[in-house]
Amino acid sequence: MTKSISLITLVFCIFLSYGCSKNRSELEQAKDDLEDFVAKSENMIELADLEFNVKPVQINSNKAFDEKDWNNFTDQQRKYLSIDGFLAKVNEDFFLATEFGKPKSSVSISLNILDANELLGLGDDAEEASVVMPQFKPSLLHFWDGTSAEANYKVAKNTEELEYNHFLIAASKPIRSIDFDVQFKHYISTAYRLDDANPKIKVGDGYIEMKSNADGEVKLNYPKSLSEKLSEVQGFYKDGRALRKLGSSSYSISSAATIAWLKKALPIYEEAISLIDEQKLKTAQEVEAHLKSKLPLKPTQDAQMEFAKYYFSGPVNHLMVYVKNDKPQNVTKKVNVKLLKEMDAIGKEGYFVAVDSKKGLKGVVDVKGNWVINPIYDEIRAMGDEKFDVREGRIGTPRKLDVKNKKFINLLP
Repeated sequence: MTKSISLITLVFCIFLSYGCSKNRSELEQAKDDLEDFVAKSENMIELADLEFNVKPVQINSNKAFDEKDWNNFTDQQRKYLSIDGFLAKVNEDFFLATEFGKPKSSVSISLNILDANELLGLGDDAEEASVVMPQFKPSLLHFWDGTSAEANYKVAKNTEELEYNHFLIAASKPIRSIDFDVQFKHYISTAYRLDDANPKIKVGDGYIEMKSNADGEVKLNYPKSLSEKLSEVQGFYKDGRALRKLGSSSYSISSAATIAWLKKALPIYEEAISLIDEQKLKTAQEVEAHLKSKLPLKPTQDAQMEFAKYYFSGPVNHLMVYVKNDKPQNVTKKVNVKLLKEMDAIGKEGYFVAVDSKKGLKGVVDVKGNWVINPIYDEIRAMGDEKFDVREGRIGTPRKLDVKNKKFINLLP
């Protein structure tokens, strides 16, 4: 009987000890959480007192700035073109390179991932940007003999993936230009201008405001909800040249209403920590009940504001702030890309270098795609004026094309 009583007493003590230990652990965690909250709140209040009192705009100072030093400026700012602007740029600046081949011609556009990335402002990471890069698909082929044909382009299965905007096309004749269907599936960024006269603009339900503008340093604030949508901030000198960007930093603080609540709540949290130390609050549940009975009603929403500083190489006359639109583009447009001018000039002679893909050898064809010089050479390069650099084995020789007799004539003795 005595042994049974002793065993029961021991088991009771073990459970009592475990319960006390568990309660103590939860209480210690509650105290740690309170101390962490107090520290963060004090920091948040300090930041808010500083930021909420900043004067709206400071005038640019007259500090000496060497506007003739090209190192202070950059021509690499992003253009953030619209879709139509992007396609106009492709028509204006980019070209088609092609080599007629049997059974397929190789075709490429000079526009690459980095070019498209810069034009549309899709981000610094080319690999990441490639996911949303506009996709070109050949739709209509325009040949040198004035005829056209559907491209019927399909990516061949079980073949290595071609580089961006490189295609293998079944073409019966040399190509002069190609119509492309261009599929867009990315966000477009809208540009907003901020300066001393107009330091604040509305975007959606929030505002982006230029809080200060000192030499080479601009401070903005905007709702935290907009921070993910800001694509880029560019600074410009008084003559419109883009200033070199030297870096940026940002942090967020709570709304004025939440800061006011924190100032009232902070003494109550500090009191709870003291009561735990004095062992007047002995469990996490007692701490929770104490706070619930004392704390004022918290604002339902905490519309946090983002404060960001941008650093430039000189005084900023105005900013261009780019904000992503809410919905991504998902449209298909058409564009015609013409042959490289140099190749176009050679093509007017009516004879083109061609490759027999099966043999891996080259010859020359006419505008109809018929062989003028059979594909028996290792390399042929058009030089213009019906002259070609022809290589057999390792030696290249300039030769004149004799169309009538379908042969090359050596130009060198």
